[in-house]
Amino acid sequence: MIRAKEIRTKICSQELKSVDVVKECFSCIKEVNPKVKAFLKLNETSALEQAEQVDKKEIKKYGLLEGVPITIKDNIMTKGQSMTSASKYLENYVSPYDATVIEKLKEAGAIFVGRTNMDEFAMGGSTETSAYQKTANPWNIECIPGGSSGGSAAAVSAGMVPFALGSDTGGSIRQPAGFCGVVGYKPSYGLISRYGACALASSFDQIGTFTKNVYDAALLTSVIAGKDYRDPVCQPNDWTDYTNGLNDIDVLKTLKIGVPKQLFDYRVDSEIKKYFNEAVNKLKMGNVQIVEVDIPAYKYVPALYKVIMCAEVSANIATFDGIRYGYRTSNGVSLNDQYAKSRGESLGYEVKKRILFGTYVLGAKNYHRCYHQAQKVRTLLIDQITQSYEKCDFIFTPATLQMPVKFGETLPEECDLFLIAANLAGLPGITVPCSFTANGMPMGVHFMGARFSDAKLFAVANAFEKIADFDIDKYPTI
Repeated sequence: MIRAKEIRTKICSQELKSVDVVKECFSCIKEVNPKVKAFLKLNETSALEQAEQVDKKEIKKYGLLEGVPITIKDNIMTKGQSMTSASKYLENYVSPYDATVIEKLKEAGAIFVGRTNMDEFAMGGSTETSAYQKTANPWNIECIPGGSSGGSAAAVSAGMVPFALGSDTGGSIRQPAGFCGVVGYKPSYGLISRYGACALASSFDQIGTFTKNVYDAALLTSVIAGKDYRDPVCQPNDWTDYTNGLNDIDVLKTLKIGVPKQLFDYRVDSEIKKYFNEAVNKLKMGNVQIVEVDIPAYKYVPALYKVIMCAEVSANIATFDGIRYGYRTSNGVSLNDQYAKSRGESLGYEVKKRILFGTYVLGAKNYHRCYHQAQKVRTLLIDQITQSYEKCDFIFTPATLQMPVKFGETLPEECDLFLIAANLAGLPGITVPCSFTANGMPMGVHFMGARFSDAKLFAVANAFEKIADFDIDKYPTI
């Protein structure tokens, strides 16, 4: 599958027909998906109908993504289609409206080929908690693709689609992007509307992108970003073309890149350490000034995330009561029994665990000791990160501290530490693949910028992509 920019260019020049692009897309899906299991639902008939309409259009009416196939994580609403969030609770739920990002993609002419697998209600980091299937890492089908947006990452990595949407609450785009060797981007909090996305933890959630290269991530963001009165935290920013300035080869020469002093206080995979140091040296060769930044509050990130995220999960999942929509037990004998059995029979272990813990930290006896204290320390972390940007332009770390594990194995709690910090602080982050390890698995690095520095973040990531020793046109053999 060629990249999104090239597809759109060739369709506009009539070198390619959109129908042929979509047929090739589904041909690849039918060959690869049975092994990878990235998709929960395919829209082959409607996608081909969309493509036929594109080929009949006048070129002057083409949108920015006219005729380009895309897939959507299964927690983002598309009117008239199922949205399960990979949970039995929403097994028969049909979206009554389009999410804002879907409206914008339709206006831009994108073609929706399907919906991708995920951890149930985005709770997990491996795509193993899905109620329906486990998605495999295309580079090694015995390993996890990461999560919670593992289906979207795997679909792009395996070449089934040129790009995909995911959601990122605690690294849920950037971690699987690192594991699967693709570009994963999480925007600044408030840059892209969350309207129509199933909420996990509202002060963390953001919709973001998976692509094979940084340019396509910037192109897709140009389409889906922007103001939306329906999302109260969405900023009223005018339309921005995030692809502008991506060809500035001198952007690295003006930069100071910060590497956290605390980076190697944690258990880091030896190959990740090796290739990250190589990436730092490549930046130095590009005349980047590397500085050390001191953010002691990083050590609190796993605990902060667990307490605040679970508290917000408890509040958001309270609407799933078996009364208004979704799964309803047939065995309830009273209202409370109806609630308990509907949730007990349809929700998975990970979801129940987070609801219970979140309810605990919000309880009257624990609120000030747990939740309120966590919010105070969150402010401390934000302050320390903000102060670090007085010394540097971007903070640079490995995407994850460990390589993907096999199914059934667990990752250490601090594996996504540097990704989660971006969610806690509402900052933009992007994972860019940088190397292949000795056993052929991809490894990524992560840039985190100040809030609303997204345009420059794309420019820096694009410049790094050009100097990194990673073949973005290489696809796994499955």
